Amino acid sequence: MILIADLGATNARFCVTHDCLSFHNKATYKIKDFDSLANLCNAYITDQSLKKIDKAVIGVAAPILGDKVCFVNANLEFSINELQKGLFHGGLIVVNDLELQAYALINLSQKDISYIGKQKISDGPKVLVAPGTGLGLAGIVDETIVSTEAGHINIPTSVLRPDLKQIVKQFVRENSREPTYEDFLSGKGILYFYKILSGEIDTNLSSEDILARREDNHCLQSINILNYLLSSFLKYITLVWGAKGGVFISGSIVNSLIKEEDYKEFRKNFDDSETMKEFMHATPLAIVNIEDIGFMGGLELSKRLK
Repeated sequence: MILIADLGATNARFCVTHDCLSFHNKATYKIKDFDSLANLCNAYITDQSLKKIDKAVIGVAAPILGDKVCFVNANLEFSINELQKGLFHGGLIVVNDLELQAYALINLSQKDISYIGKQKISDGPKVLVAPGTGLGLAGIVDETIVSTEAGHINIPTSVLRPDLKQIVKQFVRENSREPTYEDFLSGKGILYFYKILSGEIDTNLSSEDILARREDNHCLQSINILNYLLSSFLKYITLVWGAKGGVFISGSIVNSLIKEEDYKEFRKNFDDSETMKEFMHATPLAIVNIEDIGFMGGLELSKRLK
């Protein structure tokens, strides 16, 4: 039995697999409730009354630069070697969480995606982008997955239309630095947009509330700017990565942020390039509808531990 964990900056999601084809015993925990990854894994194993688990595939919201792993947006760090010796001596794979999720795209079915514009996946490099607590991105070339930290790229001035420029100026005044795409294309960014546009600095609304209230003018304005900014980010990433095979976006934020009525404008902004319009227009753009995309990617990786 192999444990699969998809660990974001906020939630830790677990399951197990016997056959590397299906998973069961799903459970979710809050990262902030635990002071170590070992304790977090042990809590899941104990709560589920699981036995004979000595292998694991773990995706983490952090770059993997060596043995020591430090989460970017959460107060958690661990040693891969120590975790393997203590819990998973049969085998342990640790990857970036978007790299974990990107493995799900290797065997992606047409029923698992909703196209925005062009209706066919092409051959060639692909990218997966997932806004959440942070902004994750992984590239896919054939069956090789490359994790990145592209969310930390600064927003270029060329995309700053007047309403977005107002928000950026306020951010710079408050933080003494230019914003990155992750600052805005994330849960915290949704709240920040709404607070600036509405003037309700002490709002009780959550990011989920804002995305659900399209009848509210300030919520709708926030959604429209966020969609514009996300489409511009995807455009730049497509050109840098040469992602003619397709650009895929996933996660609960995406599924709440981009509705069918937004597709036409979103695609228009994505295609808008003075020099590469034909390339952009030919690039498939799609929302991934797999709820457990991290677990699906984990199944693919778990085959290496059989």
